[in-house]
Amino acid sequence: METLPVQKRQGLSGTTLKLMACITMLIDHIGASCLEAGLLVPLIASGTFSTDPAAVSLLQMDRVLRYIGRLAFPIFCFLLVEGFLHTHDLKKYALRMLGFALLSEFPFDWAFFSGVWWGHQNVYFTLLLGLLAMKALDTFRTGEGTPDARGILCAAACTGAAALLRCDYDVMGMALILALYLTRKDRAAQCIAGAVFTLFEPVAPLAFGLVWFYSGERGSCSRAEQWAFYWFYPVHLFLLAVLTNLLLFQK
Repeated sequence: METLPVQKRQGLSGTTLKLMACITMLIDHIGASCLEAGLLVPLIASGTFSTDPAAVSLLQMDRVLRYIGRLAFPIFCFLLVEGFLHTHDLKKYALRMLGFALLSEFPFDWAFFSGVWWGHQNVYFTLLLGLLAMKALDTFRTGEGTPDARGILCAAACTGAAALLRCDYDVMGMALILALYLTRKDRAAQCIAGAVFTLFEPVAPLAFGLVWFYSGERGSCSRAEQWAFYWFYPVHLFLLAVLTNLLLFQK
């Protein structure tokens, strides 16, 4: 695997960026689960949504929460690229991603789709396919170091799989990951590419204002804290699913 020199400078550590991504993701999912899949469903079903002041207020609140949450996925994609470039064991990294993808699927479907299993796949699957696509581009290269046809075809296959499986962010998510990987040697180009490839979502390009200040260091993070970041996704989804489906949603 190609190794790049770590470009250290004053700024935000990887741990700080990851914490920001987790917080904004939680805010986003409160809107997507508790409000959209929970409280707003009976209001829409009642047929009085447009004239109900409570519904209008909830919709406005949801919009704010979802806009804040748009910062999360771009940061996670950037950190995935950093993880790929600096991991000591890619196989373990990928298997860990697969394990948490499988573990997260039930709470993901329950939180957002109220029991429609496997209609959409959670973001861990997207990140895993992005990891495999980067590995393909890194493995199959020309003498000049650019990806050759085999690497491009493998990356395209991973992107196609994300679309067929209906992974979270699917093709656009894969395009973002690959854009960040291909511009990895130049932080300015990486931030510009990231902003361009997130224009499909309002607010999301602002995440690269935070990425610009990345210090190049992981930052203080114990083994327990590392695992906590992995567990945060399925655990918070499960808790939101319980809140949404058992306490808020009224059929």
